[in-house]
Amino acid sequence: MKAIISITRFLLFFLILESYFITSVKAQCVQGDVSVQYSISGSQKPTQRTNDVTMESEPGCRGNSSVTTGVQGHIGPNSAEQDRRVRHRQRGSNKNPKGINGSTVQIRSNVEVDVDNPVDRFLNNSNK
Repeated sequence: MKAIISITRFLLFFLILESYFITSVKAQCVQGDVSVQYSISGSQKPTQRTNDVTMESEPGCRGNSSVTTGVQGHIGPNSAEQDRRVRHRQRGSNKNPKGINGSTVQIRSNVEVDVDNPVDRFLNNSNK
Protein backbone atom coordinates (compact mmCIF):
# COMPACT_ATOMS: atom_id res chain seq x y z
CA MET A 1 0.00 0.00 0.00
CA LYS A 2 2.84 2.41 0.87
CA ALA A 3 4.46 1.63 -2.48
CA ILE A 4 1.29 2.62 -4.36
CA ILE A 5 1.07 5.90 -2.44
CA SER A 6 4.74 6.64 -3.15
CA ILE A 7 4.33 5.92 -6.87
CA THR A 8 1.20 8.09 -6.99
CA ARG A 9 3.02 10.99 -5.30
CA PHE A 10 5.95 10.64 -7.70
CA LEU A 11 3.67 10.68 -10.76
CA LEU A 12 1.77 13.68 -9.43
CA PHE A 13 5.02 15.53 -8.77
CA PHE A 14 6.25 14.66 -12.27
CA LEU A 15 3.04 15.91 -13.89
CA ILE A 16 3.20 19.21 -11.98
CA LEU A 17 6.87 19.64 -12.88
CA GLU A 18 6.23 18.82 -16.53
CA SER A 19 3.32 21.28 -16.81
CA TYR A 20 5.52 24.02 -15.36
CA PHE A 21 8.30 23.62 -17.92
CA ILE A 22 6.35 22.72 -21.06
CA THR A 23 4.31 25.34 -22.91
CA SER A 24 0.80 24.13 -23.44
CA VAL A 25 -0.49 23.60 -26.94
CA LYS A 26 -3.79 25.13 -27.97
CA ALA A 27 -5.90 24.18 -30.95
CA GLN A 28 -7.15 26.49 -33.61
CA CYS A 29 -10.56 28.05 -33.20
CA VAL A 30 -13.66 26.00 -33.94
CA GLN A 31 -17.04 27.34 -35.03
CA GLY A 32 -20.11 25.18 -35.36
CA ASP A 33 -23.63 25.73 -36.61
CA VAL A 34 -26.37 23.15 -36.08
CA SER A 35 -29.93 23.68 -37.25
CA VAL A 36 -33.11 21.79 -38.07
CA GLN A 37 -35.91 23.19 -40.22
CA TYR A 38 -38.95 20.91 -40.42
CA SER A 39 -42.50 20.98 -41.70
CA ILE A 40 -45.24 18.42 -41.06
CA SER A 41 -48.00 19.32 -43.47
CA GLY A 42 -50.58 17.99 -45.87
CA SER A 43 -50.02 20.76 -48.42
CA GLN A 44 -47.94 18.52 -50.72
CA LYS A 45 -45.80 21.56 -51.54
CA PRO A 46 -42.16 21.61 -50.48
CA THR A 47 -41.34 24.16 -47.81
CA GLN A 48 -39.53 27.26 -49.07
CA ARG A 49 -36.39 27.62 -46.97
CA THR A 50 -33.31 29.76 -46.64
CA ASN A 51 -30.47 29.05 -44.26
CA ASP A 52 -27.93 31.86 -44.58
CA VAL A 53 -24.98 31.27 -42.25
CA THR A 54 -21.89 33.48 -42.22
CA MET A 55 -18.91 32.46 -40.08
CA GLU A 56 -15.97 34.79 -39.42
CA SER A 57 -12.99 34.80 -37.08
CA GLU A 58 -9.92 36.92 -36.58
CA PRO A 59 -6.70 35.76 -38.25
CA GLY A 60 -4.55 33.54 -36.06
CA CYS A 61 -7.51 32.63 -33.85
CA ARG A 62 -6.56 29.98 -31.30
CA GLY A 63 -8.18 28.21 -28.38
CA ASN A 64 -11.78 29.39 -28.83
CA SER A 65 -14.87 27.42 -29.74
CA SER A 66 -18.49 28.39 -30.20
CA VAL A 67 -21.68 26.83 -31.54
CA THR A 68 -24.91 28.37 -32.81
CA THR A 69 -28.09 26.30 -32.87
CA GLY A 70 -31.57 26.79 -34.22
CA VAL A 71 -34.81 24.87 -34.72
CA GLN A 72 -37.67 26.05 -36.91
CA GLY A 73 -40.81 23.96 -37.05
CA HIS A 74 -44.17 24.06 -38.78
CA ILE A 75 -47.12 21.75 -38.19
CA GLY A 76 -50.35 22.39 -40.07
CA PRO A 77 -52.34 21.94 -43.28
CA ASN A 78 -50.78 24.84 -45.22
CA SER A 79 -47.34 25.20 -46.78
CA ALA A 80 -44.65 27.07 -44.87
CA GLU A 81 -41.75 29.43 -45.44
CA GLN A 82 -38.76 29.28 -43.13
CA ASP A 83 -35.94 31.83 -43.16
CA ARG A 84 -32.85 31.63 -40.97
CA ARG A 85 -29.95 34.06 -40.89
CA VAL A 86 -26.94 33.63 -38.63
CA ARG A 87 -23.89 35.87 -38.28
CA HIS A 88 -21.32 33.92 -36.31
CA ARG A 89 -18.20 35.92 -35.44
CA GLN A 90 -15.32 35.10 -33.10
CA ARG A 91 -13.24 37.97 -31.82
CA GLY A 92 -10.26 37.80 -29.55
CA SER A 93 -8.03 34.83 -29.06
CA ASN A 94 -5.63 33.27 -26.66
CA LYS A 95 -2.08 34.47 -27.11
CA ASN A 96 -0.17 32.86 -29.95
CA PRO A 97 3.47 32.94 -28.74
CA LYS A 98 4.73 30.51 -31.37
CA GLY A 99 3.20 32.44 -34.28
CA ILE A 100 1.40 29.36 -35.56
CA ASN A 101 -1.39 30.32 -37.91
CA GLY A 102 -4.14 28.21 -39.36
CA SER A 103 -7.66 28.48 -40.57
CA THR A 104 -10.57 28.34 -38.17
CA VAL A 105 -12.33 24.97 -38.34
CA GLN A 106 -15.94 25.56 -39.40
CA ILE A 107 -18.57 22.83 -39.10
CA ARG A 108 -22.11 23.10 -40.45
CA SER A 109 -24.91 20.61 -39.91
CA ASN A 110 -28.15 21.94 -41.32
CA VAL A 111 -31.02 19.49 -41.66
CA GLU A 112 -34.19 20.20 -43.68
CA VAL A 113 -37.16 17.82 -43.33
CA ASP A 114 -40.57 17.79 -45.02
CA VAL A 115 -43.09 15.22 -43.73
CA ASP A 116 -46.34 14.65 -45.61
CA ASN A 117 -49.37 14.41 -43.33
CA PRO A 118 -52.35 13.14 -45.40
CA VAL A 119 -54.71 13.63 -42.45
CA ASP A 120 -54.42 17.40 -43.00
CA ARG A 121 -55.84 16.98 -46.53
CA PHE A 122 -58.64 14.75 -45.27
CA LEU A 123 -59.61 17.19 -42.50
CA ASN A 124 -59.34 20.16 -44.85
CA ASN A 125 -61.64 18.52 -47.47
CA SER A 126 -64.19 17.32 -44.90
CA ASN A 127 -64.72 20.88 -43.61
CA LYS A 128 -65.82 22.16 -47.07
